[in-house]
Amino acid sequence: MKSCFIAALLAATAVSAGATHAATTYPTRPIRMIVPFAPGGGTDLMARAIAVRYTETWGQPVVVDNRAGGNGNIGTEIVAKAPADGYTLLFNTNATLVINPNMSKLGYDPVRDFAPITQAAVLPFVLLLHPSVPAKSVSELIALIRAKPGEFNYGSSGNGGGAHLAGELLRTMGKLSMTHVPYKGAAPALIALIGGEVKFMFVSIVPATPLIESGKLRVIGVSSKKRASSLPNVPSVAETPGLAGFESDLWYGLLAPAKTPSEVVDKLLQETRRILALPDLRNRFETTGAIIVGNTPSEFAKIIKDDLARWAVVIKAAGAKIE
Repeated sequence: MKSCFIAALLAATAVSAGATHAATTYPTRPIRMIVPFAPGGGTDLMARAIAVRYTETWGQPVVVDNRAGGNGNIGTEIVAKAPADGYTLLFNTNATLVINPNMSKLGYDPVRDFAPITQAAVLPFVLLLHPSVPAKSVSELIALIRAKPGEFNYGSSGNGGGAHLAGELLRTMGKLSMTHVPYKGAAPALIALIGGEVKFMFVSIVPATPLIESGKLRVIGVSSKKRASSLPNVPSVAETPGLAGFESDLWYGLLAPAKTPSEVVDKLLQETRRILALPDLRNRFETTGAIIVGNTPSEFAKIIKDDLARWAVVIKAAGAKIE
C-alpha cells in the first residue's frame, strides 16, 4: 500500500515537473499559427503582427499558415485535431467558432476541441443608410420601417454572414418586417446601397469609414456594446430604447487545441497581452475601428459559449445557411 502511494506521488511529481519544464522552455521549436482565411484580410494581418513579435521575444520562428476554405472551417478543424503541445495555434474569428456551428454540422466542436487563450480584438459593424432614407437615428429608422411594414429592404455581404445576422438581430429585437437582400461580398453590397437598390445595411467599420467621410452614406449606429473610438459621436445600437443588449461584431481570437498544458496557455496569454498593449500595434489597428481586448482564457471561453447560444436563436429565426 505504501509503495503504491509512493509510486503515485512520484508520478504526480514527474508530471508537475514536466509541465513546469515545458512552460519554462517553451517554445523550443517553430510554432505554426493557422489562419483559416486567405492572406491579406484583417484576421491575417493581425495574426502576422502578433506572430512576428512572438519570434522576436522567443527566438523561434512563428509561421502564419493560411488554410482557407470551407468558410474558415478547414483550417479550424486542422487545429482541433493537432497535438495539444502549443506548437499549433489558431488565430480565428467568431464566424467559424460561433456562427458556422449553428448553421451546419462540422468536424470540430467549438467548445470541447479548443483551449481559448485570449480574444484579441473586436471590430464593430456600422449601420449605414442610403441618403434618401430620412432617418437620423436608429429609433427613427425603426419608426419608418414600422410605418411601412415589408417595404424596406436591407443588404448584406452574403447569407449567413455577420452583416446579415446583424440585420436579423435588429429585425427580431425590433419586431420589424423587412426584406434581406444578400450580395456576393461587401463590395457589391455597398455599391447596391450607394445606388439605392437597398435602403440600409450593416457593414464592417473598415470599408465603411471612407464612405461615411465622403458623405455618400449616412451612419446612425455601431453594433458593439460601446462606441467605436474612431466614430465617437456615433451611438451604439444598444443605446436605442428597446434594443439594450444589441451586440453584433466581428472578433479575432487566439486558441490552441484542447488539453494544451495550462502553463503553456498562460505563457502565450501573457506574451499576447504584452504585444496587444504595444503602442505601435494599438495605433495600427485602433485607427481602423478595432477595439483591442486581451481578456483571460475563462472570459474568452464564456464569450464563445454565450455567443453560440445567442446566435442560435437569431440563425434559427433567419433560416440562414452557409453558402
